[in-house]
Amino acid sequence: MKKILLGSFLFASTGAIAQQTDMSLIPYRSGDKWGYATTDRKIAIPPKFNEANWFSEGYASVKIGNKYGYINKAGTLVIPAKFTVAKSFRKGFVPNAKKEGGDSILFAGASLLASGEEICINTKGTRLLKCPAISENSVLENRIPIETVVVQKNYTLPNNNGLFDKVVDDYKIAGSEETFYIAVKNNMYGVFNSKFDTIVPFQYTSIKINHKAATPYLQVNRDGMYGVLTPDGKTAIAPEYSGLVSVEGPGGKEYLIIRKDGKAYLKDISNKDIIATGYSDIVYDDGGFIITGDNNMRGYYFNDNTMVQPKYQDVKWVNGTKFLMVKTFAGKVGYINTAGDEYFVE
Repeated sequence: MKKILLGSFLFASTGAIAQQTDMSLIPYRSGDKWGYATTDRKIAIPPKFNEANWFSEGYASVKIGNKYGYINKAGTLVIPAKFTVAKSFRKGFVPNAKKEGGDSILFAGASLLASGEEICINTKGTRLLKCPAISENSVLENRIPIETVVVQKNYTLPNNNGLFDKVVDDYKIAGSEETFYIAVKNNMYGVFNSKFDTIVPFQYTSIKINHKAATPYLQVNRDGMYGVLTPDGKTAIAPEYSGLVSVEGPGGKEYLIIRKDGKAYLKDISNKDIIATGYSDIVYDDGGFIITGDNNMRGYYFNDNTMVQPKYQDVKWVNGTKFLMVKTFAGKVGYINTAGDEYFVE
């Protein structure tokens, strides 16, 4: 396994909880010590650790002094604190000539060295001779689609009555055999169809078709102001925004982060307001959107339409959970749920 480098606790911990995170016990901080609480914020394991990570497969790594070990859900230290790195336990597979696919085993990546070079251990803390194989689908990088290679197209269309100077792209609309062409005329962009009817007048500084969206749309720029047109040329969002970034959310739903008068907003491609209040910034995060207020504090908009107002120095969705890891005004780490309930006391 690769050597790993630990950054700040705020971000180092998030990568270790991507495997079967158990949300029945939540890391809970009291002052500078960590323990665990139930979802209704009742203390289950008293805060006595320097750090506490999420449970996975019945075990959680905790920091005692300057080393990590593992506890069970009763709070008992079952693997001594002797590691400089202690990742979450996960399922892997070891070869077995008598069993197709091998035997399932729980293991974790850990390190006894200050360099962070990893070994694999079992639930007794014993080093394995070889790290188990894991399902490739469990590796985040392997779930990222390969980028489509854009091929430069050449067009040989007859130029009826000098309709265009150059065709730059084309697209089709579902349920129609018609082809639509994005073209340039006198340095202005427009769209015409295969019958040479002008669908979008040549009055835009640029036009791009978003092919990745579940319902493709045209992103247009007119004199530095951005908007959205439907593929058949109808105005979905008028070009009156100084910035427009498209984001594909869960389930392929398309969102647009737009900017106007120095503020950021969130819409869908039908022009429905998702975040109608203007913020200094809105950035997509896997579980929703990080929102930044005028005071540079951060909050969060979840995909289930719940929102935590900006009051933290930093926020990050905990992958696979309904929780955020936050950095408080005091500069300390803690967790909150989608309702904004805090699992920490300063």
